[in-house]
Amino acid sequence: MGSLPKVTVYARFIKQMISSKLHRPDGTVETTKDPAVWTLAHRGYSGSGRLDVWVYPSKKTALHEGAKLAMTCGMDEDEHAAEPFAAGRYEQVMNRYEETHPETHLLRVQAAFLQTTDDQAPAGL
Repeated sequence: MGSLPKVTVYARFIKQMISSKLHRPDGTVETTKDPAVWTLAHRGYSGSGRLDVWVYPSKKTALHEGAKLAMTCGMDEDEHAAEPFAAGRYEQVMNRYEETHPETHLLRVQAAFLQTTDDQAPAGL
């Protein structure tokens, strides 16, 4: 990897993902895909309420890393998180984190769509 430009190395993070689905009255569905990355967002006790966001090459990796973070934030002592973690049900671990923490805390994986200057801003912005 030493000789590859960084852009080439990081290109594996960008995927074409469904950004919208338009369901028409005639039953047809128009699907739009746009470039996006998988993100893990966390806001907890550390960082004075700061929202930290990390980018991962796949949803699976982001979920695994989010579940590991939850476990280091005390969820390893919660049997409703420890068992799903051991079974590889990482999204369940992250949901348990949010259930057992104040509503100001956040631990989620979601797609973030890339925006360019050529893209139109949504109405109202």
